[in-house]
Amino acid sequence: MKSKGIFFVVALSFLLANSGVAIADSTTQTRPDQIASIEAKYNPIFDAEYARIMVVKTKHPKDAYVLLNIDIILKDFLEVRRVIDTAMLSDTSDLDAMDSYADEETGEFQVTITNLEQLALTRTTINCVKGKVSKKVSGVKPKCPTGYKKK
Repeated sequence: MKSKGIFFVVALSFLLANSGVAIADSTTQTRPDQIASIEAKYNPIFDAEYARIMVVKTKHPKDAYVLLNIDIILKDFLEVRRVIDTAMLSDTSDLDAMDSYADEETGEFQVTITNLEQLALTRTTINCVKGKVSKKVSGVKPKCPTGYKKK
C-alpha cells in the first residue's frame, strides 16, 4: 500500500514538474492598430493593381473590346475598395472578416488583371482604307470589311 502511495506522489510530481506554465496572449491589438495593419498590408497591393489596370487602359485607348473589359473590372475593383473602406470606418464591422475579404479580392484581381493584360497583348489594330474613308479594326486576327483594303 505504501509503495502505491509513493508511486502516486512521484508520478504526480513528475507530471507537475514537466507541465509548462500557461501564458495568456497579451498581443491583442486595439481596433485602430488592426485597421492600420490591414491598410498597411493591402493598400499597396490595391494601388499596384489599380496602376496595372490604368497601364492597359492607356495602351489601348481606342479598342472597344478591351475598354469594355477594363470598365467591368474597374467597376468591380472600385466597389470592393468602397466596401473595405466603409467597413474600416465602421465601429461595428468585423475586421478579421475584412482582412480575409481583402486577401481574397487581391488574389482575384491578380488573376483578372493578368488575364486582361494577356487579352490586350493578343489584340492588334489595323487601318483599312476605301477611297478617302479610313477605318481602324481591332481584334485577335483583324480583317478589313468588304471593299476595304489594308493600309
